[in-house]
Amino acid sequence: MRYAIFFILLLSNLSLSAQTFTGKVKGKKGELLVGASVVASTESKSTVAYCLTSDNGEYKLTIPKGKNPASITVSYIGYQKKTMPFADLKDGMTITLVEGDFQLKEVKIKAERIKSSGDTLTYSVAGFRQGQDRSIADVIAKMPGLEVKTDGKVEYQGKPINKFYIEGLDLMGSQYGVANQNISADKIKSVQVLENHQSVKSLRGVSFSEQAALNLVLKDDAKAVWTGAADIGLGYGDDFLYDCRLMGMRFNKKYQTLMMYKNNNIGKQLDNEVLDLAALLKGRTGSESGFLSMMSVAAPDLADNRYTFNNSHLVAGNWLWKTGKDSELRVQGNGFIDKTDMQDYSSSTYLTLADVPVIVEEQNVSNTRSEWKGEANYQYNGSKSFIKNNLKGYIDFNKSVGTMMYNGQRTDMMVKPHKRSITEDFQMSHTTAKGNIYNVESYWTYSYLPGQLLTIGGMTERLNLGFFSTQNEMQYKLKVGRHYLNNELGVNYDYQSIGVAMGEEAEKTNVYQLLRMYWSPSMSFLFGKHMIGIKSKISYARQSYRESRSNHLWIDPAVGWNWKATVVSEFSANVGYANAPLMGRSIYDTPIFTSYRTQKVNRGKTDATHSLHVTAAYKYTNPVSGLFFNIRPSYNRMSGNILYESAMNGNIYTMTATDKEYAMQTIGVSGRVSKSFGWAKTLVGIGASHNITDYNMLVSGIVNDARMNTTSVSFNYSLRPARFLSVEGKSNVNIYKQKNLTAPELSSDPTTDWEHILKLYVFPAKGWMLSVKNELFHTNDKSIGVNHFLDLAIAYKAKRWEFSVTANNLIGTSEFERRTLGNTIESYSITRLRPREVLAKWSMDL
Repeated sequence: MRYAIFFILLLSNLSLSAQTFTGKVKGKKGELLVGASVVASTESKSTVAYCLTSDNGEYKLTIPKGKNPASITVSYIGYQKKTMPFADLKDGMTITLVEGDFQLKEVKIKAERIKSSGDTLTYSVAGFRQGQDRSIADVIAKMPGLEVKTDGKVEYQGKPINKFYIEGLDLMGSQYGVANQNISADKIKSVQVLENHQSVKSLRGVSFSEQAALNLVLKDDAKAVWTGAADIGLGYGDDFLYDCRLMGMRFNKKYQTLMMYKNNNIGKQLDNEVLDLAALLKGRTGSESGFLSMMSVAAPDLADNRYTFNNSHLVAGNWLWKTGKDSELRVQGNGFIDKTDMQDYSSSTYLTLADVPVIVEEQNVSNTRSEWKGEANYQYNGSKSFIKNNLKGYIDFNKSVGTMMYNGQRTDMMVKPHKRSITEDFQMSHTTAKGNIYNVESYWTYSYLPGQLLTIGGMTERLNLGFFSTQNEMQYKLKVGRHYLNNELGVNYDYQSIGVAMGEEAEKTNVYQLLRMYWSPSMSFLFGKHMIGIKSKISYARQSYRESRSNHLWIDPAVGWNWKATVVSEFSANVGYANAPLMGRSIYDTPIFTSYRTQKVNRGKTDATHSLHVTAAYKYTNPVSGLFFNIRPSYNRMSGNILYESAMNGNIYTMTATDKEYAMQTIGVSGRVSKSFGWAKTLVGIGASHNITDYNMLVSGIVNDARMNTTSVSFNYSLRPARFLSVEGKSNVNIYKQKNLTAPELSSDPTTDWEHILKLYVFPAKGWMLSVKNELFHTNDKSIGVNHFLDLAIAYKAKRWEFSVTANNLIGTSEFERRTLGNTIESYSITRLRPREVLAKWSMDL
């Protein structure tokens, strides 16, 4: 009797579990049918589940828990529809369709806005594009689940994408901003999101990724032909204005190229189009940054063209050749030349000093930038083997000059933060017939940073920094059933030479070295829809800086878990502990000016920080309803942070490292929900984040406990409620609250900043567009006024050209006020803004 009851319960449980059926759809002659529809229906013909066959003709049909379909229908254009009882469907079954004639009834065809096939989501550009959208980035920003950040970075479900493909080829590498912001939406048929994308073919199903890739699918008339664009924009404000572009591109199966020259002096930033936007792997940061940086103003929360006074030129070239079936060569080069003038007024209140001094600065600065970089990447990506070699180079000739009124005293300013770097990245892996994997990686980079800085005392500081780093690793991954056992052996070495001199004195040079050897055993397990990864990095590290030597034996454990709970829901979590040695810049103990009046002194001792991190995530992805949601709670605790003692020595603000250390912990949560609606192509998105950071700061030799609360909420929307009207809007609120828990009287008042943007587009007749852009900024600080800006534009667009006239800053102020709250400094600033300007532009599709 007990066994009978157990058997009945087992059958009941199985009947309530979700079922997944896989197989292939072929024609009678054996041809694979790509994009065939497989639909499970009830007796009343309501759909229970559906899928489309992949590029290999494979289907993967998941029947939701508790559903009991009656039939399966398979259809493909040009073939006779096939319907069979659901009970006849078996896992691994090949379904064969017969060619046949068919007639189309008089119906209205409505394309799906989002299609799902396996791990690929396909967004129809026509389904999301509105009349005002010009670049493909404009359309991507209106697709649920996707975000385009101000620097051009694309995120899917809260994480940056790891690849940006055009017709399946990686022409742009990590610098995809040029393509994203300049390829016309007219040329793109659809945007594909490749979830959990592993770019190395031989590692698919073995090494997993939580990031997605993006693929642009071109329209037929944009493939294998030369296309391009040319813009000529001229205007006037306080001075002559220009905004021009010349671009040519060609995309086919064996060769792709995108070349562009662009310039403007209307405040639009161009350098973000060639930023490295894709996430770097294994902590590889590329070339080092030095102690010095270009001078800047406190950037307000405004569009760049409100406050940037620039003369910018950008040239970029990207070429990719398919050298074989699985191999390709990519070459990229770009140069950025810019001269930007800045004026601002600021007062800084130092919360780390007991008497809370206020420093007033008024600067007039001119930044000149000349930055050049190139990249050559060869890659063989076969089904069993992978080889990649990437070579990068960078050089700049940047310089800032200007004058500063410091507490009423005039001083000259100058900084030259030059940098030259070269980086080599090699990877080779092979997967055996049994599924075992051999992998070798070698990465090295050298950066030389000769810099100069004019200090407030009139002395010139000279810096000569040389940073060399190499990371080398061998890996063997053994397949045991559905599980993997992995061993990694690695050697990392860092050499940092830091030389400094003031005025005519001789240069003092010291060397920092770090050798780290490690063994990382790890295991990954697959249990149904659960994946668990366990890893431990056991390392020996040796640091040296002058007389300071230290040897460490560290164990860095980490555990990861992923659960694809349903077709639309996914959970993941990660827990890890890491030891990170302090590098030379955090150890070097000779006083170094990092700005014209700020000096930093480290303690000259080798040491390390230790961090515990816990992260979790939940993702809901429902392309059928157009609903996307993600939430990510996190906890991080880092110990070994150095406490710096602050002091005002005359006009110089000095930060001196002490022997005291502290632990800093942050508890936070972030998330976003976005939903698209069929009516009016509506998109609504809400994002929010909240972080609480506990830390210490040293005030007059006494360790004070402090807490920083930051809260951000954003709301964006777009819709076209009528043929003649389109609306876009966005609102943000940012709340900052710093509290000194030990000495509450030294706490700062909380700040709340609001930003509202509303754009209205009116289409009175075919080809015509009128646009009105409103921006409104206000804060809880009653002493700071409300800032409102208004722009107007009119445009006429034909098939291959467009003419527009834009009037910016018709309503607005000449200065922008704001108060900024940081962990240790509270700042009030006034930034000069651009005047009223008019620009006429002629754009042509070549």
